[in-house]
Amino acid sequence: MKMEVTKGVNLFVQDWGRGKPIVFVHGWPYGHRIFEYQMMKLANKGYRAVGFDLRGYGYSERPWDGNNYDTWAADLGWVIKNLDLRDVTLVGYCLGGAIAAHYWATSKDSRVSKLALVSTALPWAASSPEDKKWYEATIKSCYEDQAKCTWDFTSNLFHQPVSAEYHRWLWDLGRIASIHATIRGLEEMRDRDLSSDLGKITIPTRIYHGVYDKVIPFSKAEALQKLIKGSTVVRCENSGHAIYWDEKDNFADALEKWTAESLAKAA
Repeated sequence: MKMEVTKGVNLFVQDWGRGKPIVFVHGWPYGHRIFEYQMMKLANKGYRAVGFDLRGYGYSERPWDGNNYDTWAADLGWVIKNLDLRDVTLVGYCLGGAIAAHYWATSKDSRVSKLALVSTALPWAASSPEDKKWYEATIKSCYEDQAKCTWDFTSNLFHQPVSAEYHRWLWDLGRIASIHATIRGLEEMRDRDLSSDLGKITIPTRIYHGVYDKVIPFSKAEALQKLIKGSTVVRCENSGHAIYWDEKDNFADALEKWTAESLAKAA
């Protein structure tokens, strides 16, 4: 369904099931459908699985303004509040992990009780010269040929075998994003250091990361854990960057189990 977050800007929101809510924030440059395996499984097990497309991505509007961490985080808060979600497990993947962390750190939203950061390069994706060089090259590639840039990135996500059909399906999700939002997402990850946000996170936080991630090395997850008090790293032993594919059932089961735990036990 489409929901108008501000005048003239409609976000696509997928709201499945009934029960305790789990909200998914997708990564660059795709959309909420990367989580459909998990969302379907969780909805069938009695949870409310909510995914939405960030402005500029997927099936949402493609405005010129607002393609940044601050506005994407505000849009996330708008979705949570307008769906009247409470006791939310908030799941942020890649770019979406930065947005989810930034949202909670800056809002302290009491509706969100747990935070899952998945394959996320926090606090700053381009903290080293090598990382910055990768972002510069990817931005240049996107300006020159967005479709090929997205295809090449998609090809590097997996550790488990993937069909040609799924590869093309995932590429299509990224291909339909606006070129402006695609580049702005890269620029935000390159330029924004969210270190000051991480010390403000006080809700139970788990960091899910693939051991074989070639986009964001596993060592980044270990470093991130030291910056968020009380957080826990969950090693995804059979995953690359695309945990939602490489361990789709294990990932859904892990989110279900953690969501069901009491806050005292989850901390």
